[in-house]
Amino acid sequence: MKIDKMHGLISLFPTLIYRDPALIGNYDLVQTEVKNCLLKIEEEKDYSEVSWIHEEARILRDKKREEGSEHSYFIKDDLIGKYNLIELKKRIFEAVERYVTVTQWGRIYSDPKFNDINNGKYKIKLRNSWMNIQSKGKSHEWHCHPGYTIAGVYYMRVDADKGGIQFQNPNPIMQWCHFPEGPRSSQSIEFIPNPGDIILFPAWLMHNTVNNKSDEDRISVAFNIDLIVAPKLDDPGNGIQDFENKGVNELLQ
Repeated sequence: MKIDKMHGLISLFPTLIYRDPALIGNYDLVQTEVKNCLLKIEEEKDYSEVSWIHEEARILRDKKREEGSEHSYFIKDDLIGKYNLIELKKRIFEAVERYVTVTQWGRIYSDPKFNDINNGKYKIKLRNSWMNIQSKGKSHEWHCHPGYTIAGVYYMRVDADKGGIQFQNPNPIMQWCHFPEGPRSSQSIEFIPNPGDIILFPAWLMHNTVNNKSDEDRISVAFNIDLIVAPKLDDPGNGIQDFENKGVNELLQ
């Protein structure tokens, strides 16, 4: 890529985040589906698909780690599958397609073999999903989702008081306050989603959630996506989860 005419302040190398707002036709469908899922979780006290920021879920996950039945790197949560959240899954897949289209990801669009979404030249793989129940005073520390292509969040209940999602500038120089760190190139940026929004971002991007200052729980559904774009769908380049339970010879075939 070349830029031959430059003057003034030029913003180079942006990190592309995607906000997919709800539409009139899908807002109530998805919100109702996720609300019913939350009610069922709370009624049955089944927190197996809830993140550790909820106290009872944390206790459950700590117990599993002590028993060796859960590894923090391979996420096996399947909230969407377990509770059959078909409307949410549909929205996620539609949002991912739009994200890929507007970013023009080079691994797809630089090769004519992979540039046709409608003819299945790449596949969207929903690797895992879980619910975040963030009560008053709770927040989530800086982290990323290693081994996946795209990370995302659906927001059921959120506002400024409940806390937004904060992204860290991936340029490490900015974390040391070196020039030109400042309002136009900050260390981090907080984004306040609206209920019904889906936020998608590169899974390697560091992010956290801001402290919930309200008396009402902040509710969201997080997930990880891989884009299967290699000629062979089990190519190791299609996401770290493809390595699970496979030997070296199998991966090299």
